[in-house]
Amino acid sequence: MDILREIVESFIRLAKSEIHTGAVLVCADDVFEVTNVPSVVFQGPTLLEDSGRRTTAMITKRNEADMTFEQCRHPRLYHLDFDVIVTTSKEAELLGLTEKIARFYQLHSTLMVGEHGSLAITELTPLGGLKRVNLSNLRQSSGKCRIEDCPVYDGRVVTGKLATGLKLELGI
Repeated sequence: MDILREIVESFIRLAKSEIHTGAVLVCADDVFEVTNVPSVVFQGPTLLEDSGRRTTAMITKRNEADMTFEQCRHPRLYHLDFDVIVTTSKEAELLGLTEKIARFYQLHSTLMVGEHGSLAITELTPLGGLKRVNLSNLRQSSGKCRIEDCPVYDGRVVTGKLATGLKLELGI
């Protein structure tokens, strides 16, 4: 089960369709070079556990048609943080993309991910809110966003049969 991969890929596909078709994902610690402008780069994700929501509870799914069950531990929930870096050649393009990204957060406050349901997308720092070293003659702006409470399962599943009846013997 590659849940994190599925979530990140869904997020990047959404960003490509709504913000910029050339939006790319770069690993959190990688050095990257922008070769085409305008560009939108999501750098990350950096994982942060939502430890306040950690639980030892079990999840049980019943299949009454087959009279079986599956049981696993509740997943740990992680926030996925991304740096958002926009690079353009002109200030007007930068302002246009800044507005487009601000609108993106308003229109897409959740991310639908298959059977996992919806996950919240939060703008942590608006575009332009982070300081960035810019050693080129291009215009850059950066911010931060988060996908909240991504479930990560331990992969251990217990299966079994459901009870089909009850038999009581009373010794009198």
